[in-house]
Amino acid sequence: MKILFINLPYYGHVVPTIGLVQELIKQGCDVTYLMPFGWRDKIADSGAEFYGYQNHKQLSEQIKNAYAAAESIIEQFDFVIYEQFFFLGKHLAEKYQKPVARVFTAPVTNKKLMEEFITSKGPLSIFKHKWIARAFTKDIAKNIPMKTDNWLDEIVQNPPELNLVYTLREYQPYEEEFPDEQYKFLGPSIYGRKTDGFDFVKGQRPVVYISLGTIIKGAVSFFQNCVDAFRGENMDVIISVGQKFDVRKLKGVPSNVHIYKSVPQLDVLKIADVFVTHGGMNSVSEALVYGTPMVVIPFVSDQPVNARCIEKLGVGKKLEYSMANKNTIKSTVFSVASDSDIKTNLTRVQRLITEAPGNKGGAELVVRYYNEQV
Repeated sequence: MKILFINLPYYGHVVPTIGLVQELIKQGCDVTYLMPFGWRDKIADSGAEFYGYQNHKQLSEQIKNAYAAAESIIEQFDFVIYEQFFFLGKHLAEKYQKPVARVFTAPVTNKKLMEEFITSKGPLSIFKHKWIARAFTKDIAKNIPMKTDNWLDEIVQNPPELNLVYTLREYQPYEEEFPDEQYKFLGPSIYGRKTDGFDFVKGQRPVVYISLGTIIKGAVSFFQNCVDAFRGENMDVIISVGQKFDVRKLKGVPSNVHIYKSVPQLDVLKIADVFVTHGGMNSVSEALVYGTPMVVIPFVSDQPVNARCIEKLGVGKKLEYSMANKNTIKSTVFSVASDSDIKTNLTRVQRLITEAPGNKGGAELVVRYYNEQV
C-alpha cells in the first residue's frame, strides 16, 4: 500500500506522527510525507519519502500550497492520511476515490472545544469573528464542495470514518461524543529530540524542571520568579528558557538553579520530580509517559484545556499565569511534589498508556481499514 501523509509545518502537529509513519513502514507500506521543503531533514528519521511544497507565513497559503502539491501526486497513492488542520484532506481523498484517515495530535475537537480555542488567546482567536472564518475558508476552498462555509466547523462536522487520536480516551474532553468505532485513541506518541551541551547529572536532591515550550516568547518576569522561588532550597531546578532568550536578563541566579537554552526534554523528564509547564500537548504527553507530576501554567490555545484535563486525571495542578509569582510557584510545586494521590494516579495513567494501541496499533488499524475498503 502506498500512503500519502499530508501535514502542515507546526512542530507539535508533526512530531507525534513520526512513530506512526515508522510503524506503517514496518507493516510493509510505502509512505510519502508531504511537508514544506525546509522540513526534509526532520522527516528523514521517519524513513518516509519526502515530497515538498512551498512554505508560507500565512496559514491560508500553507493549506493552498499543500493542497496543490498533494493533488499533483495523489493518483499514484492508495491511501491518504492527513492531520486535522489540513481540513481539505477528506475532500481531496474523496475527489480521487482514495480511502482516508485523519490524525489528531491533540484531543479531538468538538463544537464546545473549538469555541474554547477561538475565544482564548492564540492563533485561532481571530476566527471568533465568523465573517473572517468564512472569508478565510472561501479563499482556500474555491470550487471545493464543503459541508459548511467555515473551515473550523468543517473539522468538527465532517469527519472521515477513521480517526486516530494521540491521547487516552480518559484524557479526552467530552469523550462520550466520540464513538469507539470511528475514533481510535492510541495514547501519547513521543519522539526524542537531540540536544547538544546538556551536562546536568542528578544527585541526591529532588529536581524541578521548568519549561514554557518552543512557542511562548519572552516571559522574563516568569523565569525571574522561578529563580527567586527556589533560591536556597535543597533541590536542583532546571530551567529551559529557549534559544532566543537572553539569559543575562535573569538576576541573582543561585548555584542550585541551572539555566539552559534548550534541553533533551525526555531525558530531563526521566529524572524530574515535578515539571512546571505551559501545558502544550507534546509536553503534557511526554510527562504522562514518564510519570512526572505537573504544575500547568497555561497561556493560549489548547493549553487551558490541557490544564483542565491534567486536573481531571489527578496528575497535577493548574496555576493561572496571572497568579504566578515566586510564592505561588514555590507553594504549588511543593504541593504537587508531596501529593501521594498524584503519584498513584500517574501510575494508573502509565498503565493505561502501556495498554493503549500506540503507533503499532494505529498502523494496524490503517492497514485493516484499507483492506476492508478495497
